[in-house]
Amino acid sequence: MIDNSNFVPVSPPIYQTSTFEYSDFDDYVKRSSTNSGYSYTRSGNPTVSLLESKLTELENGQEGIVFSSGMGAISSTLLSLLVSGDEIISINTIYGENISFMNNLERYGIKHLNISAINFNDIRPHITKDTKLIYIESPSSQMMKLCDLENIASKAKESQIITVIDNTWASPLFQTPLDFGVDLSIHSLSKYVGGASDLLGGFVVGDNEYIETIRNFGSNALGNSMSPMEAWLFIRSLKTLKVRMNHHNEEIVKVLEFLTTRKEVKKIFHPFCSNSEQKELSKKYLKGYGSLFAIELNTEEVEKIRKFVDSLKLFKIAVSWGGSESLVLPAYKGSNLKQMNERGLNIGHIRLYIGLDSSEELIKDLSFALEKAFDNYRKE
Repeated sequence: MIDNSNFVPVSPPIYQTSTFEYSDFDDYVKRSSTNSGYSYTRSGNPTVSLLESKLTELENGQEGIVFSSGMGAISSTLLSLLVSGDEIISINTIYGENISFMNNLERYGIKHLNISAINFNDIRPHITKDTKLIYIESPSSQMMKLCDLENIASKAKESQIITVIDNTWASPLFQTPLDFGVDLSIHSLSKYVGGASDLLGGFVVGDNEYIETIRNFGSNALGNSMSPMEAWLFIRSLKTLKVRMNHHNEEIVKVLEFLTTRKEVKKIFHPFCSNSEQKELSKKYLKGYGSLFAIELNTEEVEKIRKFVDSLKLFKIAVSWGGSESLVLPAYKGSNLKQMNERGLNIGHIRLYIGLDSSEELIKDLSFALEKAFDNYRKE
C-alpha cells in the first residue's frame, strides 16, 4: 500500500471550492474580524492567490489581482479609483472596447478625453483640476506606438495623477512599467500568458495602496473574480511563457524584414520598423518584441483588401491574439470608415499576429496573398 502521508506534487493542486470551513467558533470570529484567511472563493482562493503571486513577481510589483477577463481588470480598476467629477486622459489608439467603456463612464459624471501623446509635454495642455488618471497603452493598439513611461509617470506624480498602463502587448517578460514609476500595470491574460486561445482572464498589479482599494470594490464587490480552474490553467501556461515569447521575438523580426521589401505594403506598425525616436524608447523600455503588428496596404480598394485577407492560408481571421495560431484582422468592417478615420487609420490598415508558426512558412503565405491581391501572381 502506498504511503500517502508525505508527498509534494510537482504541479500545484486546484482548490476547486466555493467556500472554506472554519475550525471552530473562535477561528470564525478571529478570521472574520481581521479579514484574514480564505472564506469564500470570490474573495480569495489558494490557487488564485498562487497565480497572483507569480504574476506580481514577474512585474516587480507589491501586490496584484486577477480577474475573469481583461476588460474585467480594466473596468474594475477604473471604477475603484474614480468618482463623479474626475477626468481620465487616455493616450493614442487605446483598445476599442476600453474606449467605449471610458466614454460610457460619463453617465456617472466621469469625463474622458483621448489624445495623441508620447511624453508629458504632449499631455500637459489637456490637464485640468479634475484630471485624476492617465491611461496608457504602450505599445498602443493598432499603431503600436511607444510612450516615454518614465517621463509621464514622474510628471504625473508631481500633479498627483494616477498612471495606468495596459502592458499586454509586451507581456510581463518584455516590459516592466512599474520599474519606471507607472502606478498600475494591467494585462489581458487571455493573450500571451494564456497562450492557447482558450482562456479569459485579466490582471492588475501595483502598490498595495491602490490594489487594496481595487480588491475591496472592483474585485470582491463587483464579483469580477477568476475561478480556481482557470487560475490553475494560467499557472500551467506560465511555465512555457518564456519559450513562447522568445519564439515570437525571433520570428517577428524575420517577417517584418520581409515585409519592408514589399511595394504592396505602404507602412508597417511595429517598434522594430519605427522612427529613431520610437527606437530609442524601444531600447529603454522593451526587453523583446511582441509579435502583434499592423500593416497598411498600398491601396484604398476594398477588393484588394478582401483578396489579400482571403488568400492567406495560415493566418486565421479572428479577434484577439497571443495563442499558437497566426491571425489577421482588417480594421475596415464595411461600415466603420468614419470611426477608423477618427482613430487615424486608413482603409488598408490590417492587424496581424505571428503565432507559433515558422517565419519561413508565414512569409510564403504573406507573399502569395500580396501577389494575389495586387495581381502580381504568376502560376508556375
